[in-house]
Amino acid sequence: MPVHPEYRPKLLSSREVVPGVRLFRFEAWPGFTFLPGQFLMFHFADDPKTWRAYSVCSDTADSSSFEVAIGMVGAFSDRLGALKPGEEKELIVRGPFGKWTWSGEGHAVLIAGGTGVTPFRAMALLGKGKKTIFYSSKNKADRLFGDEHAAWAMRGATVHARATREGESRWTAAEIVSATDDSSAVFFICGPKALVEDMKSGLAAAGVDAEKIRTEKWGDYTDLF
Repeated sequence: MPVHPEYRPKLLSSREVVPGVRLFRFEAWPGFTFLPGQFLMFHFADDPKTWRAYSVCSDTADSSSFEVAIGMVGAFSDRLGALKPGEEKELIVRGPFGKWTWSGEGHAVLIAGGTGVTPFRAMALLGKGKKTIFYSSKNKADRLFGDEHAAWAMRGATVHARATREGESRWTAAEIVSATDDSSAVFFICGPKALVEDMKSGLAAAGVDAEKIRTEKWGDYTDLF
């Protein structure tokens, strides 16, 4: 990992937002800024070799704090989830990192499954640009940030959501291209490995130019959507 300043952020709050996913809010350090789509690297001081990357999912207009949404899927996230304000002194953060970003220009089509919608929250909250989101979750109760979609609409975002275990099919690339009907749109894909690979090849087959397809793999999170 490149040399990068280390910070010890203060935990302000932590809460479960959907089953198995917690939203953490930290106090930002002086000069903190990020671009929608960037991530931070977390680790604990007593375990310097174990790092985890989490997308910043808060509003870029707020420089006083930042938020990350984390699936509780292992020992590291469990340790984070057990923290309470004042108990985070051993937590170290570096970043932000990443070039998979959107500045708010033009039309962004955001395709996500499961917790892959996390970085799109920061994009949806941008007060500029057109955002069209296609999101698949297992159930409506698992729909991460589902209660915020009306607020996202106030910022120019349109959300199309499906629950795959409630009689609704997953989105296909052909459906998305047809519904978007915009040759200038840029497509961002984030989520489980299978979704990213299938959607990328599907968009290409549907005629989307390769330079307009931008992917972010979160690993093969089994059965998340």
